[in-house]
Amino acid sequence: MKRNEPTREGVMAKSFLVNASLIVIKGAGGFLFFSTALIADAFHSLSDLVSDTLVIFGVRQTKKPPDREHPIGHGKIEYVLSIFLGFVVLFIAYQIGRQAVAVFGDTPTAPSIYALVVVVFVIASKLLLSRYLLARADVLHSQVLKASGKESFVDVLGSVVVLLGVSFGYLGGRTGVTWLLYADSVAALLVILFIIRVAISILADSVSSIIGKNAPESVIEETKNHIEQIEGVRGVDKLTMLVYGHYYQVMVDIRVDGSKSVAEGHEIAHEVRNRLRAEKQIQHITVHVNPEVES
Repeated sequence: MKRNEPTREGVMAKSFLVNASLIVIKGAGGFLFFSTALIADAFHSLSDLVSDTLVIFGVRQTKKPPDREHPIGHGKIEYVLSIFLGFVVLFIAYQIGRQAVAVFGDTPTAPSIYALVVVVFVIASKLLLSRYLLARADVLHSQVLKASGKESFVDVLGSVVVLLGVSFGYLGGRTGVTWLLYADSVAALLVILFIIRVAISILADSVSSIIGKNAPESVIEETKNHIEQIEGVRGVDKLTMLVYGHYYQVMVDIRVDGSKSVAEGHEIAHEVRNRLRAEKQIQHITVHVNPEVES
């Protein structure tokens, strides 16, 4: 798995640079072109930036080899960071919410048409980044990469809401329809709901993984077939694969010829461990041997 870890760091470094740039673009665009929703969206991107920072730190920590206190490794550090990220995102939603509610008492100002240009650019950039992160998360089997990708995708949805809010607000300014001017502030509140939703999703996924989350069914079936092809293995009685950070923990009961000696059964189990350990996504394996008695 070491070969993949620098790639994960590289992925998050790119995400970090994109999000840092978008925060500046959104924030500046919001202040210059009179859009409360765009400013709220800038704070939303701030959560992405925090996410990227935590991921880069977490990836480095998961490189630590197993030790006496952590014999299976440090893969679950990713889940701890994901939980922390979830609470950070909730805090950001609270801060934006306070500001968005406060502006409802002021006379709204119509957003500039240039705010629309900024939002369209942001949507395109975030959509590409989100797809990139989710694709790499699947390849590298990284929970926290997946969390960051989900957060980025929700940011895309939030930016679409901002686009509608800015559009109606601009239209209100052009037509003199006062109530349309509030569309930008309403969009800011909707962005907050998106942020809260993604925070809950991140927390739920992370808690599920800490408790002990099964590997995808396709991965379990592929591993079972691989084990059954090993010489001396007559079948797999039970196979459990738990997600442990970016790799899997495997516990398998294999069935062997009951006439074989204990030493021979041990050799077959040893071969199963070696074959599975050769898989880059499997790092901790327990093999139990069940003798098959001819009826």
